[in-house]
Amino acid sequence: MKKITKNLLCILMTAVMLTTAIIPSFAAENFVWDAIFESDDTKAGLIMFAGSDETERNFTWYTETENTPVITLSTNILMIGAEDFEGTTEKASDGDFVNHVTITNLDFDTTYYYKAVSGDYESAVYSFRTASEDEFKAVYMTDIHITNDSEENTTSLYDTSLGLHNALTDAFIKEPDINLLISAGDQASDGLEAEYKAFTASPFLKSIPVATTIGNHDRKGVEYKTFANVPNEYEEAKVSSYVGDNYWFVKGDVLFLMADTNNASGEDHVAFVEKAVNENPDVKWKVLVAHHDLYSGRIPHRESENALIRLMWAPIVDEYGIDLVLLGHSHFYTVSNVLYNNKTVAPLAPEMVDPAGTVYMVSCSINRPREEEELGLNEDVIGFDYLTLEPTYNILSFTDDSITVESYEVGADEVFNSFTITKTTDDGGHEYKENAIVSMFNNFVRKIGSIYAIFNNIGRYSDLKEDGFDVDFLDCLLGR
Repeated sequence: MKKITKNLLCILMTAVMLTTAIIPSFAAENFVWDAIFESDDTKAGLIMFAGSDETERNFTWYTETENTPVITLSTNILMIGAEDFEGTTEKASDGDFVNHVTITNLDFDTTYYYKAVSGDYESAVYSFRTASEDEFKAVYMTDIHITNDSEENTTSLYDTSLGLHNALTDAFIKEPDINLLISAGDQASDGLEAEYKAFTASPFLKSIPVATTIGNHDRKGVEYKTFANVPNEYEEAKVSSYVGDNYWFVKGDVLFLMADTNNASGEDHVAFVEKAVNENPDVKWKVLVAHHDLYSGRIPHRESENALIRLMWAPIVDEYGIDLVLLGHSHFYTVSNVLYNNKTVAPLAPEMVDPAGTVYMVSCSINRPREEEELGLNEDVIGFDYLTLEPTYNILSFTDDSITVESYEVGADEVFNSFTITKTTDDGGHEYKENAIVSMFNNFVRKIGSIYAIFNNIGRYSDLKEDGFDVDFLDCLLGR
């Protein structure tokens, strides 16, 4: 009977994803979302993360007991000839056990079927399709803010996870071939296990990999540390922010650098980027994803924070020829001009060929759009800004010679902004001009940042202890 129920749920979830392509409002019908939100797989928090490259996928889910976790993988829905991949398990902060499994040796442009098994838990059967070797599409969102506000709003988890699902539904209606969700931090509001489980509720997140970064709200708790199952973490870091490290992955011809801007350790950041770039010398595109907004400055009191973070990160972006930076935090939509050395070197345009710098982009929040405010102190470097109280998402199309970004409000048919970056060579227009004095200053800033990161972690330790989290002082001090 249990297997029949799970098969019916799988059929229902598949029907949701297929039907919403025809009837968008169907995604928001309560009876459908009730079944998804209350399913065993949502309660387990089953989700698929990006692997090291397209041949891998990483999985996470929670169970009440400790058992060897397994992902059973097949190329047919009947699971004939399936292969089992075993993983590891560890204790989560709220008492559950969190399971991590990596599957490997996937082929390009192939449909796979899988289920997760651990002890008495067995998920429904889901499917995913790998991208082609050179081209793929991604959806970029930020500040999703799944919220467990049980005292003020008993349905907050339900409502905010539905907000994410409706945004994903809208994106898939526009582009059914999306193969990756890029989330630029603040997946949760308080970093709690219940929030991350609800984050996984949308059936889309069982069928496309997710790449997340650490937001300041993810760092309010400790659960992101065990929830995220990410590849190529920079474990050599001298200091991190306790809940995770920088990491990288390659998809198509793109190196994604996933950075934690809560961590001020500049020496670790530059070492991470250098290592990732050196280990992937043949990629054409470099995309940095981080949480904190560097340039838009819409919230005046945050401009000092923005200035300090870009003091550290802008030189790294320039030195390593990063093409596109995807950010969040401010909850306002802005796209910069082409920037180098904190200055405009070319205006933002619908078509940019071999730009001699980097485009920085910030998207709006999915569940917490903000009221209109003045643009702020940096409007001389902003090429496009858009004031809206609607959640927004962005569809990114990657090819071997271009990146195209199309931005939408949820529920709107028309794109409100788009641009394309084209490179005619692997380097495009990037040319780093080394200056000895500037290099000395940058190294000084990175060292000061590393010292500050330790003191910041001491404060974070005090906050976590005050909030009732069981954390070790030395582990928190160094971010272990």
